[in-house]
Amino acid sequence: MGTSKSKRHRSALVTVAGRRFTCLVCGQREFTSREILLNTPGLELFDLAWANRSSLGVICMACGYVHEFVGKAVEFWTVSGGYPATAT
Repeated sequence: MGTSKSKRHRSALVTVAGRRFTCLVCGQREFTSREILLNTPGLELFDLAWANRSSLGVICMACGYVHEFVGKAVEFWTVSGGYPATAT
């Protein structure tokens, strides 16, 4: 199994803080992702929604459940390359 990272727009394997991640709903191990804007009422009121922070939505390819993460702990790996050897 390789350790090549994949682009986030296709089906990918995911590790979180070095651990293999599976869907909390169905157990699937393939995901896609997208940015999620974390809107706050104060910034919305003043038309400053663009200044809000964002999170990473990791979306299950099987059931569509969205897992949401803030920070840099999430990494994506090609399905063909597999998880890195260091992933637990």
